Amino acid sequence: MHEISHIFLRHGGSQVTLTDTGTLLISEFSDEQEDEANWLSGALLLPREALLQARAEKMNDSQICAKYGASSDMCVWRLRMTGVDVQMRRKRAK
Repeated sequence: MHEISHIFLRHGGSQVTLTDTGTLLISEFSDEQEDEANWLSGALLLPREALLQARAEKMNDSQICAKYGASSDMCVWRLRMTGVDVQMRRKRAK
């Protein structure tokens, strides 16, 4: 998803390589482009609404990772960045 995000964002890498098999590789993205691709890939892979639904269904982090094919780090990061767990805690406290 990260690499697809570079394409969606129309990032141009600073290095282009053609492999022996004819595959075109674009690399050496700027730090800003890498950050943008990280944010977009996380949002596409684990949308906030999907995380809210998963938590409403009492899914733990491991179950969310398995359901959406995301790494544990990505799952925890998206839950933190979206504020889903904070929102759910506040809702339960009422």
